[in-house]
Parts: sequence; C-alpha cells; structure tokens
Amino acid sequence: MTNNRLNIGIFTCHIDNDYAIEVCKGAEFAAKELDCNLIVFPGMFLNASFNDPANQLYDYQYNSIFYYAHPECLDALIVSVGAISSFLSEKDIHAFLSHFEGIPILTLEEKLDEYPCIMTDNHVGMRTAIEHLINEHHSQHICFVAGKENNSDSNQRLNIYREVLSEHGYTVTDNMIVHGDFSEYCGSEIGTLIDNNPDMDAIVFANDQMAIAGYAELRKRGLRIGENLSVIGFDDSTSSVNMDPPLTTVNINSCELGYRAIYGAVSLAKTGAARSETMNSHFIKRLSCGCRLCRENDIVSTPAELLSLSDSEIVDILDHTLFDEIRDSFFSHKVIESFSDIFADIIRVLKNDRSDPYLQRNIIDKIKNRLESNITDFYPVQKITYMFREMASIFSSCSMSPARRLEFNNLNAAITNALSLFMSNSLHNQMQENRILGWSSIYITRDTLTYGDDLNKTYSSILNKLKALNYNGAYIYTYDDEIKITDSGSWIVPKSLFLQAFYNPNNSQVLFGESRRIPSTEIFDNEYTYYDKRFTSVIVPIFTNEDHHGIFICNTDVASFGTIYSTSLQLGAALKYMTLLREQNITQEQLKLSLNEIHEKNELLNHLSTSDELTGIYNRRGFMERVEYYINIPSNHGLKAILLFADMDSLKVVNDKFGHKDGDFALKNIANILSMSFGPHDVIGRIGGDEFVCFAFTGDPDYVAQVQNRIKQYSAELNATCGKPYFIEMSVGVTEFTCDGEQTIEDLLSQADSALYTNKRYKRMSIIK
Repeated sequence: MTNNRLNIGIFTCHIDNDYAIEVCKGAEFAAKELDCNLIVFPGMFLNASFNDPANQLYDYQYNSIFYYAHPECLDALIVSVGAISSFLSEKDIHAFLSHFEGIPILTLEEKLDEYPCIMTDNHVGMRTAIEHLINEHHSQHICFVAGKENNSDSNQRLNIYREVLSEHGYTVTDNMIVHGDFSEYCGSEIGTLIDNNPDMDAIVFANDQMAIAGYAELRKRGLRIGENLSVIGFDDSTSSVNMDPPLTTVNINSCELGYRAIYGAVSLAKTGAARSETMNSHFIKRLSCGCRLCRENDIVSTPAELLSLSDSEIVDILDHTLFDEIRDSFFSHKVIESFSDIFADIIRVLKNDRSDPYLQRNIIDKIKNRLESNITDFYPVQKITYMFREMASIFSSCSMSPARRLEFNNLNAAITNALSLFMSNSLHNQMQENRILGWSSIYITRDTLTYGDDLNKTYSSILNKLKALNYNGAYIYTYDDEIKITDSGSWIVPKSLFLQAFYNPNNSQVLFGESRRIPSTEIFDNEYTYYDKRFTSVIVPIFTNEDHHGIFICNTDVASFGTIYSTSLQLGAALKYMTLLREQNITQEQLKLSLNEIHEKNELLNHLSTSDELTGIYNRRGFMERVEYYINIPSNHGLKAILLFADMDSLKVVNDKFGHKDGDFALKNIANILSMSFGPHDVIGRIGGDEFVCFAFTGDPDYVAQVQNRIKQYSAELNATCGKPYFIEMSVGVTEFTCDGEQTIEDLLSQADSALYTNKRYKRMSIIK
C-alpha cells in the first residue's frame, strides 16, 4: 500500500489511443470512488516487433515497464490481455503472466481459466450491425475489413461476419475480405478491396480507426457514404461521431470495462476473489449506413402522437431513445439527469402558445453549463452535439403550428450555435495548450544542451519543464549503466535504480550520491513519494533506440496522458546526451586534451542553441540566419516584407532603481508583446541587451499599422495589470522592402534603426508611474 491506500496496477497498450484512454478513464473514476491509487503500465503489443519490424522497431522498449509490477508495490493487477497480447498464443500469455506470481490478477477482454475477467461480448453488437444491413438496407454484397490475421479480436469479429452472412444464405469469398492493421493508415488494403468488389453495397470495419481510412478511399472513387453504399465500424470511438457522415458503429463500453475492473481488482485484493462479468456490446445506428436521423414515427406508433403525451412521458421517451447505448454505464444516470431538465424546457417551448425569450435563454445557459461540467469527461461534446441533432430531427417531424415551428427552429439554431461556439473555443484552447505543452517538452532537450554537464542545473531545469506539463508529480530514475534489452522485451529488472530528480506537492529535489539509490520494488513507495491523497501514476521507459536509460513516473490524470510519450522521448534524448557528454569528458581526461581543445568543445556546446536564454525567442545568431535565408531564397523574391527594430525604453533606469530581476522581467514582457503582435510564422529575436528585431512577410498595406496598434494595446494592458511602479514600453522603427536577394540585414537594420530614433521623440520623459 502507498499512503495507506491500495495500489491497483493496470497493464494497457498505447495510452494515446481512444480505447486505452476510455478504459483508463473508467478505471480512474472508480479508483476515485474507492479512494485507491491507480498505477498505469502502458506497454505496446507484446511480440509486435516480430509482426511489423518496420513500424514497431523499438516498441519492445515500452514493454520493459511491465516487469516493475511486483507484489511489494501492487495489491492487485488488471491486465488488458486483448490489447497487449494480440500477437501471442494462449500458452505465451500464460508464460507472460507467470512473471507476476504473487499479485492477484484480473484480466480484461479475454478469459483465461484461472483468472477472473471483465469482458465485452462482441457478438451481440456485431451480429446486430450486419443483420441491420441485411434486413433494413437489403445489402447484397457486404465486404469486411479485418485487423491483423492473428489478432483474436479481429478474428472473432470476422467469424461473426462469416456466420451471419452464411445464416442468411450469402456466399463469402476471399476477395471480399482484407486485413488492415487497426489504424487509419491501411488505405491501400481498403482501396484494393473496393476495386476488387465494384458491386459492393456495404462494408464493415473491425474498428473505427480503419473506417477513417475507408472514408478517404471511398471518397477518392466518388462514392457517397450512406447513399451509394453503407459503412459500419466497431468501438464507438470519440472520432466516430465526428466523421462525415457520422459513423454507424458498435459500442463496446470500454469506459465501463475499466470502471468495473477496478471494483473487481479491489475485491480481489481484499478478499482474494472477484466475479467475472460479461457486458453486452450495443449497435449504434447513425448516418453512414444509410439510415436517417431519428424521427417521431420511429419512437411512437401513431403520427403526431409524441407532443400529445405528458411532458414527463416525452422526457422518458427521449432519455430512452437518445441515451440507449450508455444505459448500462456507470455514468449514464449522471448524463441523463444532466439533460432531462433541458428536454423538459424544450418541450415547454414546443407546447407554449406564446414565445418565452427568458425560457429560451435559460435553455442555452443550461446547455453551456453542462458543456463546462465534468459530464463531457464521459459523454464527449461531439456526442452531445449529435444527440441534440437527433432530438431536433424528432421534434421537427412532429405536427405543430407554423408559429411553434418557427419558435422551435429559432431555438434549435441557438442550440446549434452554442454547441458550435463551445467546440470552436475548445479546439482553439486545445491548440494553444498543445503548443505550450509541446514547447515545454522540447525545451527539456534544449536545456540539457544549454547546461551540459551541470547535473544540478540540468535536472532542475527538466523538473521545471515537467511542472509546466501539468503533472502533479514526476520521478526520473536511471540505471547504473545503460541497458540493452532484447527485442522480446523480457528482461530482469535491476535490484535498484538511481532517483536523479523528482517533485511532488510536498517537495522538489535533485539528488546526489547514494541517497539516490532506491530498490526497484520501492519505486512507487519510498521516502520521496509520500502523498496524503490518492493518485494516478503512469510509468514509461526512458530510452533512445536500443539503449535503455531508466524510467519516468508521473502522477497525473487521464486527461493529461497525451504528453507522456513525447516527454519520455525527450527525456531519452536528454539522458542520451548527458551520457555522451559524460563519455566525452572521460575521453578528454584520458587523452589530456589541451585547454584550447577543451575551450573549443565548450564553445561548440555554447553555440548549439540559437535561442535567447532569457526570453526564449531567437538570439542574434538565430535571427540573422533565419532572416537571411528568408530574404535570399529565390522563391521569396518579389514578396513584400517588413523589418521592425525595437528597443526597450529606459532599461538602465529599471535596472538601477529596481534591480536586474525587474529588468529581466521587463525584457521578457517586451518579447511577449512582440510575439503576440506578430504572427506565428514571423521571426522575432533579441539581438542586444534591450534591442529586439522582428521580420514578417506582408501583402497587407495596413499591416504595419496593425502591428504597431497591437504593440500599443498589449503594452497598455501589461502596464495596467503588472503592478510594477514603472512603465514597460518600447520605441520602434519599421522599414518596408521587397525581397530581391540584394539586401543585407545590416542595411535593413540601419534603416529600421533610423526610423526608431524618429519614434523616440514621442516617448515618455520618465518611465516612473
């Protein structure tokens, strides 16, 4: 136990795919309910490198972390057998699980004799889907895109396809089936299937990801999905409802799978027993199979009957119709309760004789409130949007007066607008966050190059970057020496590791000497890992190619899983560099290199980075190289461009009166203002103490004025909010020119500098507020 709570481990595969995320999401929710710790071991497919050596050459490195599951650190273990062992025989699976003797084990997706199991019955959903094509759409030539030939899930779904077609008297030939790889990158196989079956009127995919590739291939051939032919997927991934048209699919309730697995594992840890469970899969009818959106006649037997029912009866019908596929989920009641009152308000709009603007505004406010709540963690906004689309279709088919119909259409337009605006803002915010998180991760390598063999600075900088990635805690463990793991992935975990650096809510530290040495059985629970609350941890390997450097453990929530792989790869590059640098220093010492040679090596390292350390923008060298490239490349000749020269007003006054820390604060904000004022592809650099230069291509004659206005605006906002007793401002000069390969940056800077001194005539007499 850690912090007197149970530690439940889960073996899964690829935590950046929809299925693993959904399973972990449900597991995390249950772990919060039961107040236990969740430790995620995200490996890859066992033995996958043998199956696809070109694309999965080093995936075996990820599987090394499975072997850190030990009875001393885990109270129970959940193993996603269907995900990680798709390429293993049953005998090999048993051999793999035997490594974890002493830990109570519960399996997911696949039942093994001696272990309790939580699984989904694929048969019901897949059978219903194929029979829907036959009975409702009268499809005559139905093809199938399976996964890998030796994958158990793929084979099961393929067998159901064969069985159902055989039962209905259909003949299945080999050219009606192709095998993809469960990803959206199997277009060539699908293209071959389409070309070999010109009279195909339906196609079924073994998962939704391959259906994405199918959509692209069908469109290449001018085929209209849902019209020329029917398409069905499997999994009900978040992306399925975003596809155009929305994908008819089968829901396997993966979130519920993870949720029930935690309850089973806790029971296993406490009592030594857990009940096996099998959940049903659900067919979800959308537009890609050729069905229309739900109408009144689909849910009531008599036309125009729906609005004649009582409000509560209509709400019950909508709840049952719109949320049927999640009815067995642990979160269904939360979702249904969140929207039932909105449905009731919409019904009031439809039944009222008079327009009620307040009621309409209240409906929109409620929808916005639900979108901002944690309901979207389990029922994504994409599915909410589709749900309202179905609801609108139902009510639109009801009989109502022209005035009522107009009122409803206005309300539906307002709902659609609110959903679209929310998704647009969410996408924008996500892009901004991804940009920031991406740079924070990349800076791990950059700072390692910057600080070189100063381990304290290097690891301190790495910890700062990890904090920016929203991890609640992070632990970097390394080995005494790099380890090379065989591509089978099986290996013996070392008895101890070095905890080089860590942070958590209680402490942040870079360790040295033997105090770093931690037994491998205590990496989750030692003197540095104390938490007074439950946590979710993820453990991943730190490696570069075949070299294994150590492990990275972060405490985070499922919503932040997306940065973990990229972070571990950056850590691998950083540790590899530190290893190379250490070896270089040893070589230098052994060869007794001269001081000049050492100086040259240090100079080389100092020039590896082209960015300004204080502000993060280009330094002089980086700026000059980038802009010279832009203005001299022949393809840019004839393009109009500007060079803006800026220097901070009275930096010396700030440094003298308030200290260099404030001077640095001011310079950083000058850089931020310029970065915000220019576009993402423009070049911004600091070429001197208080001197900044910006370069941009522009075909807009008002661009210079727009940039200057933004600089003024952002400067005013900063000075109004920063709380400093002085103004942070800059003087700017701009030169406009046309790229012809003849200019030199020095001439352009000189012209911009002249314009700057004209601008300085208008600066404040004193920057003191």
